[in-house]
Amino acid sequence: MAIINRFNAESPHGLKATQATVAKVQFSLFLFSGLDLRSYSNNSLRAAIVQAYQRGCAVHGGLELQLEHFKSHVIWVVKRNLEPDASSQAAINFIRTIHTNDLYLGLACARQTETAWDRFNTLYRKYIDDLATFATPTRNAAADLADSILADLFLPDHSGQSRIASYQGRSSLATWLRVIVNHRATNERKRLSNNTESLESIHDIADETALHRMAASLRACRYGRIIGESLRCSCQCLTDRERLILLLRYDNGLQLGQIGRLLGVHQSTITRQIEGACKKLREAVVANLLTKHKLDRAAIDECEADILDNPSYSILSLIEPKPPLR
Repeated sequence: MAIINRFNAESPHGLKATQATVAKVQFSLFLFSGLDLRSYSNNSLRAAIVQAYQRGCAVHGGLELQLEHFKSHVIWVVKRNLEPDASSQAAINFIRTIHTNDLYLGLACARQTETAWDRFNTLYRKYIDDLATFATPTRNAAADLADSILADLFLPDHSGQSRIASYQGRSSLATWLRVIVNHRATNERKRLSNNTESLESIHDIADETALHRMAASLRACRYGRIIGESLRCSCQCLTDRERLILLLRYDNGLQLGQIGRLLGVHQSTITRQIEGACKKLREAVVANLLTKHKLDRAAIDECEADILDNPSYSILSLIEPKPPLR
């Protein structure tokens, strides 16, 4: 679990603490000084957006979404998230960190194209239904919750835009939808608890902690087998030295300096080798999920979230047998 936490610390999807038995690892986000739209290099900005647009097309299809509409929406997202005096390069870096494939789909849905909503339903309708089932006490309540969320995503808000247009790609679309389902279920719980019904007539509704556990259970049921297989395959990419260093650091609990002295190198070398091994593992797992299991980016994000939340995944046990200390 410790190595998987380190592995996820390098991904652009959030911050998590490692287990108490190992050193705390922090995920470093890009720090932007701000954004001055007038300083944009049109060529470099357009190239970054065109690349994002082409990736979205490759994943989801055309969806009747024009490049200029996508470009305008990306600029809107940038304006909302970076300061006006940010550098041009900071803006381009920011675009590269957001979930542009999901942003592409969300914008196409916001423009009310039937093909986009068909694609959305194919990818996320069952997911929303499953989350609603876990978050509510009855099947009828789950169906009502899922239907109301889909209607709210489609219908315009007070500004006249579809509510899904507010999605900005900072998290995956799957994560954004999960937050919406959990928030709506919590609001429904509060509504029921504040009405005039007797407590005996109100079904128990899961609290936020329970909702999180339910979402984690759902992910584990959906992805547990392929995550385990991908983790096992990822270990094959490690060299004997990388296995040794990882076990010394995270299983035996040795400090970097101790490992360096044991292997006759400076501790900075050990740091670089650990970082390289973790990056290799992360890329191997993602590649396995993408190529062998044909998961899209949203599903891979769910797998990464499950690895973070589920202590049953331990890559240390997959690196066995332990090499002897010398």
